[in-house]
Amino acid sequence: MSRNSLNIFKLIISGVFFMLFFMSGTSILAQEKCASHLILQERISKSKVLSDQNFEEWLSKKIAHRKFSQQIEGSASRTAAIVQIPVVFHIIHKGEAIGQGVNLPKERLDRQLETLNEDFNLLNGNLAETIDEFKDLAADVEIEFVYAKQDPSGFETDGIVRLIGSQFTYSYDQRATLSAESYWPAEDYLNIWITDVTSPSLGWAEFPIANLPGLEEASGNRLIDGVTIDYQYIGDNPNSPIFESKGRTLTHEMGHFFGLRHIWGDGGCSIDDFCEDTPEASSSHSGCNLEATSCNTLNMVQNFMDYTNDACMTLFTQDQKSRMRAVVENSPRRLSLTTSVALEEPIPLNKDLALQAVNQKFISNCDQLYTPTTLVRNQGLDSITNYSVELKLQGSIKERKTFSDTIPPGREVKINFDPISFNSFGEYELSYKLILNGQTDERISNNELKEFYQQNASKSVPYQQDFSDGFNDWLIQNLDDEESWTELNGYVGVPLYQKRTNLGQKERLISPIFDFTTLDIPALELVYAQAADTNAHQLTIYASYDCGASFTDLLYSSTGNEVVTAYGKNEAFVPEHRLDWDSLYLDLGRLRGKPSVCFRIEVENRGNNNFYLSQFKLEESKIPEKRLSPVSWRNANALYCEEAIQSMLRLKNTGRSVVTNFSIAVKNGDETLNEFNESVAITSNQVVTYQLPEINPPATSGVLELQVSTTFEEETITESIFLPYQQSCSEEIPPIRLDLSKASKENWYIFNPDKQNSWIFDNQYNAMSSQSALVSKELEEDWLISPIVDVTRTEFLSLIFKVAYHKPYKQQESLEVYLLNESERNIIETLIYEKSADSLATSFGNEADAEPIFRTELIDLSPYTYKEKIRVAIKAMHDNGANVYLKDVTFFIGQETPPPYPDTRAQFAVYPNPVTDGTLNLHFNLNQADSGSFQILDLRGNVIMRFYEPKILNQFVSFDVSALASGLYLLNFQTEGLNQSVRFIVE
Repeated sequence: MSRNSLNIFKLIISGVFFMLFFMSGTSILAQEKCASHLILQERISKSKVLSDQNFEEWLSKKIAHRKFSQQIEGSASRTAAIVQIPVVFHIIHKGEAIGQGVNLPKERLDRQLETLNEDFNLLNGNLAETIDEFKDLAADVEIEFVYAKQDPSGFETDGIVRLIGSQFTYSYDQRATLSAESYWPAEDYLNIWITDVTSPSLGWAEFPIANLPGLEEASGNRLIDGVTIDYQYIGDNPNSPIFESKGRTLTHEMGHFFGLRHIWGDGGCSIDDFCEDTPEASSSHSGCNLEATSCNTLNMVQNFMDYTNDACMTLFTQDQKSRMRAVVENSPRRLSLTTSVALEEPIPLNKDLALQAVNQKFISNCDQLYTPTTLVRNQGLDSITNYSVELKLQGSIKERKTFSDTIPPGREVKINFDPISFNSFGEYELSYKLILNGQTDERISNNELKEFYQQNASKSVPYQQDFSDGFNDWLIQNLDDEESWTELNGYVGVPLYQKRTNLGQKERLISPIFDFTTLDIPALELVYAQAADTNAHQLTIYASYDCGASFTDLLYSSTGNEVVTAYGKNEAFVPEHRLDWDSLYLDLGRLRGKPSVCFRIEVENRGNNNFYLSQFKLEESKIPEKRLSPVSWRNANALYCEEAIQSMLRLKNTGRSVVTNFSIAVKNGDETLNEFNESVAITSNQVVTYQLPEINPPATSGVLELQVSTTFEEETITESIFLPYQQSCSEEIPPIRLDLSKASKENWYIFNPDKQNSWIFDNQYNAMSSQSALVSKELEEDWLISPIVDVTRTEFLSLIFKVAYHKPYKQQESLEVYLLNESERNIIETLIYEKSADSLATSFGNEADAEPIFRTELIDLSPYTYKEKIRVAIKAMHDNGANVYLKDVTFFIGQETPPPYPDTRAQFAVYPNPVTDGTLNLHFNLNQADSGSFQILDLRGNVIMRFYEPKILNQFVSFDVSALASGLYLLNFQTEGLNQSVRFIVE
């Protein structure tokens, strides 16, 4: 399917493909089984090296060169053209016995390898079923897949690795975690991971990279390079859920691994798969409809790169072969597979003594005493009698042991050195060296090992580590000797922006040892920063109860982007603002009473930007056993006019356990107005809304306090919420504008239920500020309530205001507007405007001092003017993020936003003058409301038009003067403060 579309092709090859199925019972509901189009941006976002156009241009040149070379050299024998690829199957199972569940028997793997070789070498049994139109296009790709013969250490292997995974299932976005479970170098091994893949995926494959001229080598995600397949679709399996597996899911993904696109190009008729002999197709196909057509052509539904059932697939084409062979012969990690040492049997040497590690790379324990241990294995053909093992501590020889016992071929001996006492904090390097005495070891690459003993410091709790001072008593575990934790821009962090290719690598930071027998309920708070990107680094926290010898208790593991704090950057991220940071709070009740606890903070590289830590704190938990917190008043109007105050209360269980009994008291100063007990079960973190009885205020103004009390083990916890109230029966007629500069805000009322910072006038921006940046309490609200508006003489009315909100990455302030009905009940009843986060934002970023950008909002209140009297309440809900700004808050007569005021220095403007389109505009911008009369007169003094307005403030009035003859006229208007006449011309 070739359309010369390279110059207009907009998709970017990410390098990763995966099969995606949607099912209901056994029927396929959608044809999008491979979601490569969803992830095509990934690689280009990680590296500027590879783009689809560059890759295809590179590949087309290689294909052309290969065809030309074949023409010059003539047809070589088939045997000479075959390349072998060493395969290792990593079976990541759930602990099943071999042959059960995910832990597949070797026979299934053998059959899968046979299927690959049949499909890639034109030996598949169903080849004859290829329809006549495409039979001549079937290609022998001449690639043979074989089990690896030796492992990365040079030992003999059967090419199968079996181990229990750290989780039961794995999804595509966890591929780095999966490959980290078991991985052999991708330069020498085709890694095939077999596991329980999270539905609806069946698997995925990494696309090949290209070493383009003038560019550094491409993305280099070597740690995830390979193919992943769900265990149910390996080899022959008549019981596979969607279709009967014949092993061709792996054939399909192997096509991607060697550079093939889907035959419909992941986009339809206009998108190319860069193979001339695959007919155009508009989409994928399921089942096996051999008569399917699209793009005015018969579709090649039997191609291995479609989505048809396994039994339907029969061929790769000649151009697909050319594409795959060009990749095999040129793409770096594909080419290196063809000459891998894994294709060779381990070289039998006469004298080959090797050291093998017994312990992990990093060791720790509680008794500060460590016995260095290693294994000596005879991998040669000769028995070895005389050898020595040397132990060095911090580079100096600590002990040397010499042995004369014979080690037969294939045997191993455990060597124990004298215990070493480590009583000082720090990291100690231990190295082992193997020496054959009086003989020559024919392989010296396996004669040395290195490990590290880490002695943790002991610290008391409460404890706080400010990483701006460096690591102090913390230890680093660098598993790959590349970028790891370091002091970074005034904090500690991992400079992963410079190392975005070593995906899956885990960088570890180890805390001191703590005694939690001195705290009732311990809690941990961690302050961190990370910029947004395609995949956030995974943050994991483990606890050890044996001084760091093992970390078996997973306390926290991030999923997705919840540990992202800032917007993405095209440079190394450095936290500069308060909002670049966020905190993680963990209640550690299960660590209560444990004497020797230390923590491992682990960041897994997922190709994102730099990761930072600012603070680590251990203290008594802020969460009591039982606590019920009043969150906010609901449907309560702080302004009332003769009626009792009716309201609802939002309560949240902020304790650890279920609350079944609590008491509520409503107080006015020291006077208790109402008090009652309740028995209802509210679980931890549950939010409920509670109807309060009517409250009859004892005065025309004051502050009501609502107390909620819970008791546990004779300790009573009381939390309060406040409702400032004021009797307000004054009425105004529109237009009305909130004069922000006045402290009284005229008849507008401001209240905050916790007596904290509330709406204030910001002189710098001439606007009301919500002060959200200062409010730290969860779900805190601030209210701005209008006076009563008499709308009996108003048919069309709008609320207009300008809003500005510079949204941070993580925090999400919101703004809501409610309509209060004064003619029926004094409650907030109708939500007429609601925006939060991105919808509220007028700009984005974590800068606290960003200049606000204002947007005009209009709410049409005309549908509510039948109520005769209304109030409006504007509510800001805080998230300790950025301030919300309001200005020019106005009840405006009309249903459309008026044009911008033409002259801010004058109190009125008349335009256009001369009038050319029959409309004369009069725009007021008075400082104070006033009544006024209007007249239009001709030059003889005849009144042509007159009217009276009971209130003038910021009206925009249009006069229809189209019936007037051309000439000069007079517009006269008079208010208490103005008496003006303006001449205007009608043309």
